Amino acid sequence: MVEEEILEILSEFGPLSSQEIEKELQSRGFEIRSRTVRYHLKKLELRGLVSKNDYGKSQITTKGIEFLRGVKTSERLGEFTERIELNVYSCDFDIFRMKGRVPTNVAFIRKENFENCIRILEEMENFPFLIHRGVFIADEGEELGGKTVPQGLFAIVTISNTIYDVLLRSAGVNTYPEFSALVGVEKMIPKRILELISYAGTTMSPGWLLLRSRLTSVSSILRTGDGIIISAVRSFSRYAIDIVVRNVELASSKGFGGVLAILHPSDKRFSLPTGKRARLFVSAGLNHLAPIHEMGIEMDVRVNEILLEFTKFKPISQVK
Repeated sequence: MVEEEILEILSEFGPLSSQEIEKELQSRGFEIRSRTVRYHLKKLELRGLVSKNDYGKSQITTKGIEFLRGVKTSERLGEFTERIELNVYSCDFDIFRMKGRVPTNVAFIRKENFENCIRILEEMENFPFLIHRGVFIADEGEELGGKTVPQGLFAIVTISNTIYDVLLRSAGVNTYPEFSALVGVEKMIPKRILELISYAGTTMSPGWLLLRSRLTSVSSILRTGDGIIISAVRSFSRYAIDIVVRNVELASSKGFGGVLAILHPSDKRFSLPTGKRARLFVSAGLNHLAPIHEMGIEMDVRVNEILLEFTKFKPISQVK
């Protein structure tokens, strides 16, 4: 398990030191130290899956890439749900003090696109389906939740809709990620679900899958009020509806938004699959970044991988 995760990390990030691998493993929930990482790297080297580059850093080999491809995808189904659960338990955000770590979405983008991205974020500042207006901008070389922004890039950080899982857990309500959905919006009102992806049936963020498939039209909503956004569906005990309503109202008073509906099991709006649990229907945090992607600007997005102190987030007008 650890060795496969190390291969995944090297495949994703390129050559790394054992200390860098240690930090990334810890961010993914592994309690491990660099000495143990070196032990696993040695085993992987003996198998020909990893080698050292000229700078002494570990890199995945062609054989290692082929090995990863051979790992059964079915074994990784539901993996993103586990990442959400880890984030919920790792965040210490306090809504009364408005301090603590929050789950984020991070987009790494080439620096020549900076001005265009800032302009788009300015246009998005009053978008009615944002989780929060706050953003954080990190320049190349800056550390971001244990990662360093690569040379030639900058990072845009926004708050993930997983913040509602964090807030509700603090109130004693456990949520379960069920679906990511494309939602048709007409005259700024969410009307119907167009597509659904189950969290249990995917190995990656279903929201990012929908976004990078170019199925959204958030830019159109900004211009005309009509278009398509991404949403997330969480289920929770129907006996906790009153608690959820109160906490969503509290979050709204503190500047959080994006909740599209709180649905009783008997509520047939949006034609979700029937069940015995209530649902929280919330706009995806990725909608904040969607117009940048829709403009054709390439970005490497990390969903719910980095936790960041809430006080770092500011309205875009205060960031520039």
